[in-house]
Amino acid sequence: MKKLFLILPLIILFLGCEEDPTIDEVITGTWKVTNMGTYPNSDCSGSLDYTEWGFVQAFGITMTFAFNKNGTVDLTSTGLGETDVQTGNWTATEDEICIDGECVGFTLSNGDKTIQFESSDDASCVDDNDVVFDMNETECDNAGYYWTDAGCYVFTMTKQ
Repeated sequence: MKKLFLILPLIILFLGCEEDPTIDEVITGTWKVTNMGTYPNSDCSGSLDYTEWGFVQAFGITMTFAFNKNGTVDLTSTGLGETDVQTGNWTATEDEICIDGECVGFTLSNGDKTIQFESSDDASCVDDNDVVFDMNETECDNAGYYWTDAGCYVFTMTKQ
């Protein structure tokens, strides 16, 4: 009986321990974009500019990401009386989230309720159908396509 009293606390301690959630469990759920900033330099240096975020808020535009357990993600954008939903696939590691093969680093904070992404885009030339062309800016403009400068952005999302 004395041995039982010595072992019982160990059994209770073992059964009472909870494992930390996996990164998939932390990410799964609905996240609302709560801030966006743009760096002045494409190498993600300089002070963040939140002007675009001000316009997004002024027009009542919202964006949410619903990371589903089945590995799909729904990006919902609403604003100006319109709602757009795009669906893709996601995976995550401890330091990266990938959506349809595009991976970005992230950091979690606020008890895993806030996530921040830093993302950069190369300069590109595209047509009306988002077909990318290997051209410089002048060639792109002369062809009547759309040039996008390289950029670096920060997105903050809060779990809903």
